[in-house]
Amino acid sequence: MAPVTGPDVVSGGYVQPPILGLSQRDRRFARTRAFLQEHDLSALVVGGFRGRETYETYLSNESLQGVVMFPADGQPVHLTWSAFRIIGRSDPGNPREYWIDDIRSGLIGPGLVTLLEERHLDKARVGVVGLTSRNPMELEGYVPFGVWSHVAEALPHAQFVEVSGPYGLLMMEKDEEELTLARHAAAVGERACQAMLEVTREGVRESEVYAAIMSSIYAAGLTVSPPNLIVKSGYNCLSWGPPDWGAGAVAPRQIVAGDLVYAELMPSYGGIETQQQMTVAVSPISSDARELANVARAAYEAGLASLRPGVRFSELCEAMAAPLKESGCWNLSPHVHSLSPASLLGILFDGAEAGLGPEYRWMHRIPISMDAEIREGMLFSFEPNACRGRLRVNIGGTVAAGASQPEELNSICCRMVELEDG
Repeated sequence: MAPVTGPDVVSGGYVQPPILGLSQRDRRFARTRAFLQEHDLSALVVGGFRGRETYETYLSNESLQGVVMFPADGQPVHLTWSAFRIIGRSDPGNPREYWIDDIRSGLIGPGLVTLLEERHLDKARVGVVGLTSRNPMELEGYVPFGVWSHVAEALPHAQFVEVSGPYGLLMMEKDEEELTLARHAAAVGERACQAMLEVTREGVRESEVYAAIMSSIYAAGLTVSPPNLIVKSGYNCLSWGPPDWGAGAVAPRQIVAGDLVYAELMPSYGGIETQQQMTVAVSPISSDARELANVARAAYEAGLASLRPGVRFSELCEAMAAPLKESGCWNLSPHVHSLSPASLLGILFDGAEAGLGPEYRWMHRIPISMDAEIREGMLFSFEPNACRGRLRVNIGGTVAAGASQPEELNSICCRMVELEDG
């Protein structure tokens, strides 16, 4: 493993980030045109909306909760509901080079119909990204019904083809410039993991842990992918997701002795997401937690041994599941999924023999979203989690598929961290 190095800090936690230029725009545009030709498409409609993934940003280098219409011939157009963000293009002192010149605001459904008619694509074969994409939190797509029903009714002679899966695979293959962005985001995540360690202790509330992590990420000039940050604490605590406090009228939980404190970080930069999975054990630390930590680490190492170009994603999933099966453990969340986008998603809840009792009969196993051959430049969140009964340990970070061996972009989070007294 190459040593993980943090970004150069300028002041106040801010770091000097890498910047994407027009050469990356030209590369992505050329790859998209080749994709259209390969799939016999006259245009591609790439939805962003409020989805957690980065499809829109891939072609625009900005996120406007809208749609990019990319024709096989001619220049792309960016549609957004919000004129507020477009106005910023003319702000004094704005140095940005924008990737798409033609940008329009208004209702997206009618705007897309007008645009396709304007480009004589109202009877064409058009690819669509976002209708049935199967990403985390969006297992049944994310394009709003109102938008798409309007488009389908207004353009009955167009042939719309859902291509979220294959276009997502195209996006996953990062070049060196994109991997530089990933390394930057992962290094900021590493610093945020350290911030979590510095604040976590008995008597601290979950909200204070949350604030320390997010402050570190935001100070570095990064954003986060939904659900932004997961922080949980307790012992025999299985729930996973955004904090209950704030959304519900409940107080943040206070950390007590013997707790496991969990966090899933999702720092993102330039539309490229990284993830870090932290488990911090507060003294006294149980032997059961240490055992699960060892199983999770064995799964992580099995993933490193398996991740190579040419291996199928399903084979990687099987390799990481093997140590759990040998140890009689089960997993709640996937051991691994791709990043930017997370179209390759491992098994959700594989606890058919977990022995949790009939009150958990509503927990249904969700299989891997789709299978594909791993290629150089793909990014993955390695997040092996070992459960026995209700006790769970979750570790891992971001890993890139290299030509001959994987590149680990994180280190602190790749083992359970033990906080001893004093």
